[in-house]
Amino acid sequence: MNLSEKKYESGQEKEWEAFCGTSPDAWFWHTSGWLEYTLNYRPELKSKSISFWIFDEKRPVAVVPLTKETREDGKTEFSFGGAAIPAPALAPGLSTEEREIISDLIFKLIDGRAQSEQVVRATFRLSPLAPSSRELLSQGLFLQKYGYLDVSLETLMIDLHLSKDELWSQMRRNHHRNIEKGEEYKMIFYNSKNITAEIFDEYKEVHHKAAGRQTRPDRTFELMYEWLKNNLAFLVAVQLNGRNIAYEYYSVYKNSVYGFSAANDPDFEDLPIRHSLEWKAILWMKERGVDLYEIGIQHKGLLPHDPPDQKLMSISHFKKGFGGFSAPQYIGEKYYDREFFLNTQKDRAEHFALSLQ
Repeated sequence: MNLSEKKYESGQEKEWEAFCGTSPDAWFWHTSGWLEYTLNYRPELKSKSISFWIFDEKRPVAVVPLTKETREDGKTEFSFGGAAIPAPALAPGLSTEEREIISDLIFKLIDGRAQSEQVVRATFRLSPLAPSSRELLSQGLFLQKYGYLDVSLETLMIDLHLSKDELWSQMRRNHHRNIEKGEEYKMIFYNSKNITAEIFDEYKEVHHKAAGRQTRPDRTFELMYEWLKNNLAFLVAVQLNGRNIAYEYYSVYKNSVYGFSAANDPDFEDLPIRHSLEWKAILWMKERGVDLYEIGIQHKGLLPHDPPDQKLMSISHFKKGFGGFSAPQYIGEKYYDREFFLNTQKDRAEHFALSLQ
Protein backbone atom coordinates (compact mmCIF):
# COMPACT_ATOMS: atom_id res chain seq x y z
CA MET A 1 0.00 0.00 0.00
CA ASN A 2 1.18 3.52 -0.79
CA LEU A 3 -0.47 5.47 2.01
CA SER A 4 -0.55 9.23 2.51
CA GLU A 5 -2.47 11.70 4.65
CA LYS A 6 -4.49 14.69 3.52
CA LYS A 7 -6.07 17.41 5.64
CA TYR A 8 -9.87 17.48 5.68
CA GLU A 9 -10.92 20.94 4.55
CA SER A 10 -14.05 22.98 3.98
CA GLY A 11 -15.57 22.11 0.62
CA GLN A 12 -14.91 18.39 1.00
CA GLU A 13 -18.12 17.66 2.92
CA LYS A 14 -19.78 15.79 0.04
CA GLU A 15 -16.83 13.44 -0.41
CA TRP A 16 -16.56 12.89 3.37
CA GLU A 17 -20.29 12.06 3.56
CA ALA A 18 -20.01 9.62 0.66
CA PHE A 19 -17.12 7.83 2.35
CA CYS A 20 -18.96 7.60 5.68
CA GLY A 21 -21.99 6.22 3.88
CA THR A 22 -20.02 3.18 2.70
CA SER A 23 -17.58 2.67 5.59
CA PRO A 24 -18.50 -0.27 7.85
CA ASP A 25 -16.98 1.61 10.80
CA ALA A 26 -18.86 4.88 10.40
CA TRP A 27 -22.09 5.99 11.96
CA PHE A 28 -23.72 9.41 12.14
CA TRP A 29 -21.07 10.60 14.62
CA HIS A 30 -18.47 10.44 11.81
CA THR A 31 -20.32 12.75 9.42
CA SER A 32 -19.29 16.27 8.51
CA GLY A 33 -22.56 17.55 9.96
CA TRP A 34 -21.84 16.06 13.36
CA LEU A 35 -18.31 17.43 13.20
CA GLU A 36 -19.73 20.91 12.61
CA TYR A 37 -22.20 20.42 15.46
CA THR A 38 -19.33 19.50 17.77
CA LEU A 39 -17.26 22.51 16.74
CA ASN A 40 -20.19 24.74 17.70
CA TYR A 41 -21.45 22.79 20.71
CA ARG A 42 -19.41 24.30 23.54
CA PRO A 43 -17.72 27.57 22.54
CA GLU A 44 -15.74 27.66 25.77
CA LEU A 45 -13.76 24.62 24.56
CA LYS A 46 -12.44 26.56 21.54
CA SER A 47 -12.86 23.40 19.46
CA LYS A 48 -10.70 23.17 16.35
CA SER A 49 -10.84 20.47 13.69
CA ILE A 50 -7.59 18.88 12.59
CA SER A 51 -9.39 15.96 10.94
CA PHE A 52 -7.72 14.18 8.04
CA TRP A 53 -8.03 11.55 5.33
CA ILE A 54 -5.81 8.58 4.54
CA PHE A 55 -5.33 7.77 0.86
CA ASP A 56 -3.90 4.70 -0.86
CA GLU A 57 -2.62 6.26 -4.07
CA LYS A 58 -5.71 8.28 -5.10
CA ARG A 59 -8.28 6.18 -3.26
CA PRO A 60 -9.52 7.31 0.18
CA VAL A 61 -9.20 4.43 2.64
CA ALA A 62 -9.93 6.16 5.96
CA VAL A 63 -11.44 9.25 7.53
CA VAL A 64 -10.18 10.45 10.89
CA PRO A 65 -12.38 12.92 12.79
CA LEU A 66 -10.03 14.76 15.14
CA THR A 67 -10.74 17.84 17.23
CA LYS A 68 -8.49 19.71 19.60
CA GLU A 69 -10.21 21.33 22.57
CA THR A 70 -9.09 23.53 25.44
CA ARG A 71 -10.02 22.47 28.95
CA GLU A 72 -11.01 24.82 31.75
CA ASP A 73 -7.50 24.50 33.19
CA GLY A 74 -5.99 25.66 29.89
CA LYS A 75 -4.66 22.23 28.86
CA THR A 76 -5.57 20.83 25.45
CA GLU A 77 -6.84 17.39 24.55
CA PHE A 78 -8.29 15.49 21.62
CA SER A 79 -11.98 15.23 22.46
CA PHE A 80 -15.38 15.78 20.86
CA GLY A 81 -17.46 18.34 22.72
CA GLY A 82 -15.63 17.32 25.87
CA ALA A 83 -16.34 13.62 25.25
CA ALA A 84 -14.75 10.85 23.19
CA ILE A 85 -14.07 11.23 19.46
CA PRO A 86 -15.50 8.63 17.04
CA ALA A 87 -12.68 6.21 16.21
CA PRO A 88 -11.26 6.31 12.66
CA ALA A 89 -13.49 4.81 9.97
CA LEU A 90 -11.95 2.69 7.22
CA ALA A 91 -13.08 1.85 3.69
CA PRO A 92 -15.06 -1.30 2.92
CA GLY A 93 -13.45 -4.33 1.32
CA LEU A 94 -10.09 -4.09 3.09
CA SER A 95 -8.34 -7.21 4.32
CA THR A 96 -7.49 -7.64 7.99
CA GLU A 97 -3.84 -6.94 7.18
CA GLU A 98 -4.68 -3.79 5.22
CA ARG A 99 -6.89 -2.51 8.04
CA GLU A 100 -4.05 -3.02 10.50
CA ILE A 101 -1.51 -1.23 8.28
CA ILE A 102 -3.84 1.74 7.87
CA SER A 103 -4.70 1.85 11.58
CA ASP A 104 -1.02 1.74 12.52
CA LEU A 105 -0.37 4.81 10.37
CA ILE A 106 -3.43 6.67 11.67
CA PHE A 107 -2.51 6.32 15.33
CA LYS A 108 1.12 7.15 14.61
CA LEU A 109 -0.09 10.38 12.99
CA ILE A 110 -2.40 11.09 15.93
CA ASP A 111 0.53 10.66 18.32
CA GLY A 112 2.56 13.08 16.23
CA ARG A 113 -0.19 15.66 16.28
CA ALA A 114 -0.59 15.20 20.03
CA GLN A 115 3.08 16.04 20.52
CA SER A 116 3.06 19.06 18.21
CA GLU A 117 -0.21 20.42 19.64
CA GLN A 118 0.90 19.77 23.26
CA VAL A 119 -2.13 17.59 23.90
CA VAL A 120 -2.35 15.90 27.31
CA ARG A 121 -4.93 13.23 26.42
CA ALA A 122 -6.78 11.69 23.48
CA THR A 123 -10.08 9.83 23.84
CA PHE A 124 -11.80 7.71 21.19
CA ARG A 125 -14.92 5.56 21.08
CA LEU A 126 -16.51 3.02 18.77
CA SER A 127 -20.22 3.25 17.96
CA PRO A 128 -22.14 0.01 18.60
CA LEU A 129 -24.46 1.09 15.77
CA ALA A 130 -21.70 1.03 13.15
CA PRO A 131 -22.15 -1.98 10.83
CA SER A 132 -18.74 -3.43 11.73
CA SER A 133 -19.66 -3.34 15.42
CA ARG A 134 -23.05 -4.91 14.77
CA GLU A 135 -21.51 -7.65 12.66
CA LEU A 136 -18.70 -8.26 15.15
CA LEU A 137 -16.08 -7.54 12.49
CA SER A 138 -14.06 -5.24 14.72
CA GLN A 139 -12.59 -5.72 18.15
CA GLY A 140 -13.39 -2.74 20.32
CA LEU A 141 -10.30 -3.18 22.44
CA PHE A 142 -7.99 -2.74 19.43
CA LEU A 143 -7.25 0.71 20.86
CA GLN A 144 -5.11 -0.94 23.54
CA LYS A 145 -2.55 -1.79 20.86
CA TYR A 146 -1.91 1.95 20.50
CA GLY A 147 -1.53 2.67 24.21
CA TYR A 148 -5.14 3.49 25.05
CA LEU A 149 -6.51 2.59 28.47
CA ASP A 150 -9.95 1.00 28.52
CA VAL A 151 -12.66 3.25 30.00
CA SER A 152 -15.60 1.59 28.27
CA LEU A 153 -19.21 1.90 29.36
CA GLU A 154 -22.43 -0.02 28.79
CA THR A 155 -25.14 1.11 26.41
CA LEU A 156 -28.66 -0.22 25.87
CA MET A 157 -29.91 -1.45 22.50
CA ILE A 158 -33.37 -2.52 21.36
CA ASP A 159 -33.66 -5.12 18.60
CA LEU A 160 -36.52 -3.94 16.41
CA HIS A 161 -36.73 -7.26 14.58
CA LEU A 162 -38.61 -8.58 17.62
CA SER A 163 -42.38 -8.71 17.43
CA LYS A 164 -44.52 -6.09 19.14
CA ASP A 165 -45.50 -8.65 21.78
CA GLU A 166 -41.86 -9.56 22.42
CA LEU A 167 -40.89 -5.91 22.79
CA TRP A 168 -43.78 -5.38 25.20
CA SER A 169 -42.88 -8.43 27.28
CA GLN A 170 -39.30 -7.17 27.76
CA MET A 171 -40.46 -3.98 29.43
CA ARG A 172 -40.82 -3.35 33.13
CA ARG A 173 -44.40 -3.83 34.38
CA ASN A 174 -44.49 -0.34 35.82
CA HIS A 175 -43.65 0.96 32.35
CA HIS A 176 -46.70 -0.91 31.03
CA ARG A 177 -48.92 0.94 33.48
CA ASN A 178 -47.40 4.33 32.66
CA ILE A 179 -47.71 3.73 28.92
CA GLU A 180 -51.38 2.91 29.35
CA LYS A 181 -51.87 6.11 31.36
CA GLY A 182 -50.37 8.10 28.50
CA GLU A 183 -52.56 6.57 25.80
CA GLU A 184 -54.92 9.55 25.95
CA TYR A 185 -52.26 11.91 24.59
CA LYS A 186 -51.79 12.39 20.87
CA MET A 187 -48.36 11.71 19.36
CA ILE A 188 -47.22 13.59 16.26
CA PHE A 189 -44.23 12.37 14.23
CA TYR A 190 -42.27 14.94 12.25
CA ASN A 191 -39.71 14.11 9.56
CA SER A 192 -38.63 15.51 6.21
CA LYS A 193 -42.17 15.27 4.86
CA ASN A 194 -43.93 17.45 7.41
CA ILE A 195 -41.43 19.33 9.60
CA THR A 196 -41.65 23.11 9.41
CA ALA A 197 -39.49 25.89 10.80
CA GLU A 198 -42.40 26.91 13.04
CA ILE A 199 -42.72 23.45 14.60
CA PHE A 200 -38.99 23.19 15.13
CA ASP A 201 -38.91 26.63 16.76
CA GLU A 202 -41.58 25.39 19.19
CA TYR A 203 -39.35 22.42 20.07
CA LYS A 204 -36.40 24.76 20.53
CA GLU A 205 -38.41 27.00 22.86
CA VAL A 206 -39.52 24.04 24.98
CA HIS A 207 -35.91 22.86 25.10
CA HIS A 208 -34.82 26.24 26.47
CA LYS A 209 -37.74 26.39 28.90
CA ALA A 210 -37.03 22.90 30.26
CA ALA A 211 -33.36 23.76 30.84
CA GLY A 212 -34.14 27.20 32.24
CA ARG A 213 -31.88 28.79 29.61
CA GLN A 214 -30.43 28.28 26.15
CA THR A 215 -27.82 25.58 26.71
CA ARG A 216 -26.02 25.68 23.36
CA PRO A 217 -25.57 27.97 20.35
CA ASP A 218 -28.21 28.51 17.69
CA ARG A 219 -26.06 26.85 15.04
CA THR A 220 -26.46 23.45 16.73
CA PHE A 221 -30.24 23.77 16.47
CA GLU A 222 -29.97 24.91 12.85
CA LEU A 223 -28.05 21.72 12.10
CA MET A 224 -30.68 19.61 13.87
CA TYR A 225 -33.35 21.18 11.67
CA GLU A 226 -31.26 20.47 8.57
CA TRP A 227 -30.95 16.81 9.61
CA LEU A 228 -34.73 16.57 9.93
CA LYS A 229 -35.09 17.99 6.42
CA ASN A 230 -32.49 15.53 5.09
CA ASN A 231 -33.96 12.32 6.57
CA LEU A 232 -31.24 12.06 9.19
CA ALA A 233 -33.63 12.52 12.11
CA PHE A 234 -37.24 12.50 13.23
CA LEU A 235 -39.01 14.40 16.00
CA VAL A 236 -41.87 13.13 18.16
CA ALA A 237 -44.22 15.54 19.91
CA VAL A 238 -46.85 14.89 22.58
CA GLN A 239 -49.98 16.98 22.20
CA LEU A 240 -52.44 18.12 24.85
CA ASN A 241 -55.46 20.13 23.70
CA GLY A 242 -53.74 20.84 20.39
CA ARG A 243 -50.53 22.06 22.03
CA ASN A 244 -47.15 20.31 21.84
CA ILE A 245 -45.95 19.83 25.43
CA ALA A 246 -43.06 17.36 25.09
CA TYR A 247 -40.60 16.28 22.43
CA GLU A 248 -37.94 13.73 21.66
CA TYR A 249 -35.45 14.03 18.82
CA TYR A 250 -33.96 10.90 17.25
CA SER A 251 -30.94 10.57 14.93
CA VAL A 252 -31.26 8.15 11.99
CA TYR A 253 -28.38 6.65 10.03
CA LYS A 254 -27.76 3.33 8.26
CA ASN A 255 -31.15 1.98 9.30
CA SER A 256 -30.52 2.45 13.01
CA VAL A 257 -31.58 5.11 15.50
CA TYR A 258 -30.12 6.91 18.50
CA GLY A 259 -32.21 8.77 21.10
CA PHE A 260 -30.62 12.20 20.81
CA SER A 261 -32.49 14.78 22.87
CA ALA A 262 -35.67 15.03 24.97
CA ALA A 263 -37.48 18.11 26.28
CA ASN A 264 -40.63 18.39 28.40
CA ASP A 265 -42.50 21.60 29.08
CA PRO A 266 -41.99 21.98 32.86
CA ASP A 267 -45.58 23.21 33.19
CA PHE A 268 -46.67 19.64 32.41
CA GLU A 269 -43.86 17.65 34.01
CA ASP A 270 -46.23 15.66 36.25
CA LEU A 271 -48.16 14.16 33.33
CA PRO A 272 -47.37 10.50 32.43
CA ILE A 273 -46.22 11.19 28.88
CA ARG A 274 -42.58 10.15 28.56
CA HIS A 275 -43.21 6.39 28.74
CA SER A 276 -45.91 6.48 26.09
CA LEU A 277 -43.84 8.72 23.81
CA GLU A 278 -40.92 6.30 23.91
CA TRP A 279 -43.10 3.26 23.28
CA LYS A 280 -44.90 4.87 20.33
CA ALA A 281 -41.53 5.90 18.89
CA ILE A 282 -40.26 2.31 19.17
CA LEU A 283 -43.32 1.03 17.30
CA TRP A 284 -42.95 3.77 14.68
CA MET A 285 -39.33 2.74 14.08
CA LYS A 286 -40.29 -0.92 13.86
CA GLU A 287 -43.06 -0.23 11.34
CA ARG A 288 -40.48 1.47 9.12
CA GLY A 289 -38.03 -1.42 9.20
CA VAL A 290 -35.37 0.08 11.47
CA ASP A 291 -32.94 -2.57 12.71
CA LEU A 292 -31.62 -1.23 16.01
CA TYR A 293 -32.40 1.53 18.45
CA GLU A 294 -29.70 2.67 20.86
CA ILE A 295 -31.63 4.10 23.77
CA GLY A 296 -28.51 5.27 25.60
CA ILE A 297 -25.66 4.78 28.06
CA GLN A 298 -26.40 2.87 31.25
CA HIS A 299 -24.99 4.54 34.35
CA LYS A 300 -25.66 1.93 37.04
CA GLY A 301 -23.27 3.12 39.69
CA LEU A 302 -20.01 4.88 40.41
CA LEU A 303 -16.93 3.86 38.42
CA PRO A 304 -13.50 5.45 38.77
CA HIS A 305 -13.74 6.80 35.21
CA ASP A 306 -17.50 7.46 35.27
CA PRO A 307 -18.94 9.19 38.35
CA PRO A 308 -22.60 9.76 37.35
CA ASP A 309 -24.89 11.96 39.41
CA GLN A 310 -28.30 10.81 40.60
CA LYS A 311 -30.04 12.40 37.61
CA LEU A 312 -28.01 10.34 35.14
CA MET A 313 -28.63 7.18 37.13
CA SER A 314 -32.37 7.88 37.21
CA ILE A 315 -32.42 8.41 33.44
CA SER A 316 -30.57 5.11 32.99
CA HIS A 317 -33.09 3.32 35.21
CA PHE A 318 -35.95 4.77 33.14
CA LYS A 319 -34.34 3.63 29.88
CA LYS A 320 -33.61 0.15 31.21
CA GLY A 321 -37.33 -0.30 31.84
CA PHE A 322 -37.87 -0.60 28.07
CA GLY A 323 -35.95 -3.87 27.93
CA GLY A 324 -33.42 -4.43 25.20
CA PHE A 325 -29.92 -5.81 25.60
CA SER A 326 -26.63 -4.43 26.85
CA ALA A 327 -23.81 -3.68 24.43
CA PRO A 328 -20.31 -2.35 25.08
CA GLN A 329 -19.61 1.29 24.34
CA TYR A 330 -15.89 0.85 23.76
CA ILE A 331 -13.91 3.91 24.85
CA GLY A 332 -10.15 4.30 25.12
CA GLU A 333 -8.03 7.15 26.44
CA LYS A 334 -4.33 7.78 25.96
CA TYR A 335 -2.21 10.13 28.05
CA TYR A 336 0.66 12.19 26.71
CA ASP A 337 1.56 14.07 29.90
CA ARG A 338 2.83 12.26 33.01
CA GLU A 339 1.71 14.87 35.53
CA PHE A 340 -1.75 15.14 33.99
CA PHE A 341 -2.10 11.35 34.05
CA LEU A 342 -1.08 11.11 37.71
CA ASN A 343 -3.38 13.94 38.77
CA THR A 344 -6.32 12.54 36.82
CA GLN A 345 -5.92 9.04 38.23
CA LYS A 346 -5.46 10.41 41.75
CA ASP A 347 -8.62 12.50 41.49
CA ARG A 348 -10.59 9.55 40.15
CA ALA A 349 -9.30 7.20 42.85
CA GLU A 350 -10.05 9.64 45.66
CA HIS A 351 -13.55 10.33 44.37
CA PHE A 352 -14.27 6.62 43.97
CA ALA A 353 -12.85 5.82 47.42
CA LEU A 354 -15.42 8.12 49.01
CA SER A 355 -18.13 5.71 47.84
CA LEU A 356 -16.56 2.76 49.66
CA GLN A 357 -17.59 1.76 53.15
